[in-house]
Amino acid sequence: MKRVCITGTIGAGKSTVAYLLRRRNFAVFDADGYSRICLLPTHQAYQALKEQFPASIFDENGEVNRKELAKLVFEEEEKRIALNAIIHPYVKEGMLNYFHKNQEKEIVFAEVPLVFEAGWENEFDCILVVTCEKETAIKRLMDDRHYTKEEAIARLSSQQDPATQIAKADIVLHNDGTIKELDHALAKVLQEVKKGKWN
Repeated sequence: MKRVCITGTIGAGKSTVAYLLRRRNFAVFDADGYSRICLLPTHQAYQALKEQFPASIFDENGEVNRKELAKLVFEEEEKRIALNAIIHPYVKEGMLNYFHKNQEKEIVFAEVPLVFEAGWENEFDCILVVTCEKETAIKRLMDDRHYTKEEAIARLSSQQDPATQIAKADIVLHNDGTIKELDHALAKVLQEVKKGKWN
């Protein structure tokens, strides 16, 4: 089984690549989706969140307000580090369990935006970085997430430089065009992955 990580900065199109892979019936682990499960009151991580984070991130039902949490960790570096320290071990455990459950498959993917920051590169056989021009990412964030231009630029600036990610990549997938063009480029990438051409 080949374990392939899909990563890249916000707005690059990681989730679109994951969608196109699922449409081809590939198994794809969603690290962000799993991290949202970790925020639920029924999860083990919840108590640590209650102890280490202000009441402002919880709603009247005691559930985590993800928008408020995202704002807090974006503005306060120490809170971002604290959140990652709580959530990342559970996400990694979930990812490894997912790999184990799908070990009979030829290729298994995991969409992990913070793979380099978390230091998980060694968990994968191949790192696929999805990237695009900064202007493309800004437009996507404004159109799809309704950010202002200033908010989009700020979010991009807070992330690891795409050039740094590309330098660490085994395969780079440029995504500045249409979904059809991306799908066509992905088909070529899959051939490279199947043949192990990144080695």
